[in-house]
Amino acid sequence: MERIGDVLRNGAYTWKQNPVLCVPFLLTFLFQLLFFVFLLIGLAAIIGTDTVTEIQSQVSEIARTVQYADEPPIEEMTELSRLIAPFTRIFIAAFIILMIAGALIQTFFSAGAIGMAKTATMTGTTRTGDILKYGKQSAIDLFLAGIVIMLLFLVGIVFLLPGAIMIMITDSIMVQASIMFIGFIFLFLYAIILSIGLASVKYALVINHVDAIEGIKRGWSFFSDHKMDVFLMWLLMIGISMILGVFGQIFYINPVSAVVWQFVGTLINLVIVMPLVTVWWTRLYLSRAVIARDSPSFVVDSY
Repeated sequence: MERIGDVLRNGAYTWKQNPVLCVPFLLTFLFQLLFFVFLLIGLAAIIGTDTVTEIQSQVSEIARTVQYADEPPIEEMTELSRLIAPFTRIFIAAFIILMIAGALIQTFFSAGAIGMAKTATMTGTTRTGDILKYGKQSAIDLFLAGIVIMLLFLVGIVFLLPGAIMIMITDSIMVQASIMFIGFIFLFLYAIILSIGLASVKYALVINHVDAIEGIKRGWSFFSDHKMDVFLMWLLMIGISMILGVFGQIFYINPVSAVVWQFVGTLINLVIVMPLVTVWWTRLYLSRAVIARDSPSFVVDSY
């Protein structure tokens, strides 16, 4: 079994030897963007191009105000609400369609990316054909697992119920605030534990080619057996996100550098960070788990 340092080093080597690993993430971005554009065209055909243009203008103005002004964009928000109000049902339907389609695109290529990382880790090389192979195998199960995980996170709202009840039965602000504060602490801890515990679910699901519930069970079981390794990997992901966030804040000092960073940061994320993280998680799982038909996983040494 590889130590965590070996997982990172060998995983980085696998990523370096297989630049094609970035393809699923680039395709995810491209297809989601194309779908958004087509949906926007459909909206324009239904509610009129002038209305869509006005809404886009207001959204851009709100974004600029939030980013550079100290006061909330109340006037712009009011105007945006006025524009959207007559088409509320259409926008709700469009939003639901966008969320479902975006999630399906995401899960298809995410399954493909994990499949490519699995092949590259076990054989030393991979090809783009693995995207279609693993996407077809596991996309729907991964989508359903995502829904179950979302529901598990929503269960955490139960920690806020005592505070809500106290608001109705007592007038003491101190008691209400104390109970709500404790509830938020428990909700935060619940979300953190769930986030770490289920971090390897999609890798367990795709690598073992199992259904949504079994994937969640195996992902949680993997965390239970390798708590420190999973926690360290999760912590590394948080650290990478924070570093990119800090760089982003530096570039947001003026509009020009902000636009440049949005492009460069997105490219770094799609071409380097996401493929590398996927290989690391895949290698960690393969080096410690027993996969298909209880046969020990074989992991190629990359040095």
